Amino acid sequence: MTEKPEQNAHPPGVLRLAALGIGSMVGAGIFALMGEAALLAGSAVWISFALGGVIALLTGHSFVQLAVKYPSRGGLVEYLVQAFGVGVFSGACSLLFYISQLIGMAMIALAFGKFSARLLAIEDNLPLAERLLACGLIIGLSALNVIGSKVLSRMQRNMVIFNLTLLTGFTIALGLFSDPPQPSTGSDIGAMAVLGSLSLTFMAFTGFAVISNAADRVANPQRDLPRAMYLAIGSVMALYVAMALALAVAVGPESMSSEGATLLVSAARNQFGEVGYYILLLTAIAGTTTCLNGGLFGAANITYSLAEKGQLPPRMMREVHASTRGLIVTAAMAILLVFLFDLSAVAALGAATSLMVYLLVNFGALKLIDASGMRLLAIRASIFSCGVAILIWVIHSFRTNPGALGVFATFLVGSLLAEALLQRILKRRVQANKT
Repeated sequence: MTEKPEQNAHPPGVLRLAALGIGSMVGAGIFALMGEAALLAGSAVWISFALGGVIALLTGHSFVQLAVKYPSRGGLVEYLVQAFGVGVFSGACSLLFYISQLIGMAMIALAFGKFSARLLAIEDNLPLAERLLACGLIIGLSALNVIGSKVLSRMQRNMVIFNLTLLTGFTIALGLFSDPPQPSTGSDIGAMAVLGSLSLTFMAFTGFAVISNAADRVANPQRDLPRAMYLAIGSVMALYVAMALALAVAVGPESMSSEGATLLVSAARNQFGEVGYYILLLTAIAGTTTCLNGGLFGAANITYSLAEKGQLPPRMMREVHASTRGLIVTAAMAILLVFLFDLSAVAALGAATSLMVYLLVNFGALKLIDASGMRLLAIRASIFSCGVAILIWVIHSFRTNPGALGVFATFLVGSLLAEALLQRILKRRVQANKT
């Protein structure tokens, strides 16, 4: 039996949809991603964020076109099945998407561990302490979700608004109280280093896909979805570029290239003293907590949906108090990733995996959407830009971190093999919604 979309007496308008997208993009991830991208691009990271925003705008166009034609809360998973049919390949694509969510959660947890270790002034066995703190957060939040606590879910929306307000104010304050800006053009860094950070900066935008998931509740999706998508991505792009420019001025090229995930809190200390440092540090800790809680909740829904479609074992749908077995399995796999990789490696793998999934969605748009003129050009440009970004990541990783490239290839091949094995054992196939 097919579920009917909820009837909403007050369907979301452009501003509400844009706010939803902005909240999903400007999460706790930017606290870590800004610094990780700056490790590669230095003070020229603003260029990388601008390019990442362009790729996001192009890919957002593909999502909008698919959402109008296939309005479904399944979103990305539904588009992949519609584009590539029911079979091993579409199933593997969806598994790859699930893996990208796992990596994202591991990244957020490791960022929490890094910020918490700073708050607790831990110096001995720092990498192990950060991992233990990250795992403690995953276990604690998973337990709360299983028990059914609503405290964190109530904090979710307020924390997003607070994060957005604080980061905007922080960026403005840096711009006002720093010396006149002299941002790097990237020529002193090297074009490959700047472009090598592109996958990371694109990852900071990936929350925009949530806008397309609301297509079945929008009164006029053909008009409102594009406006909301471009407004949300454009606003976030402006914030990220402005923040990167302000940071380059405030901390200088040397710190931009060396601080890593703690770049934002270090800049707060340099400019606003201990008070600013602890405000931003506590905000980062609270933000990563609520962000990971949202990730766990979403992952539980993803595993349920994939099991319902025949892509994961049916036992993933079984209830465990207020949640499902899928949540427990997801938490265990996220913990495994926390101990296998450090923050930089997890961020790089998550960025590359996300880019690959979005590239497949763009190919799906080219296949499914009867477009011409500027629309067709935008879809082709989105395929080209995502493809080039992945290629640059592969070349850069081959030169600097071949191990990450091997793990990424393992994820790709593993998704295909796992899906083929699951379909053989379970004798079930991914099901597409009828249109």
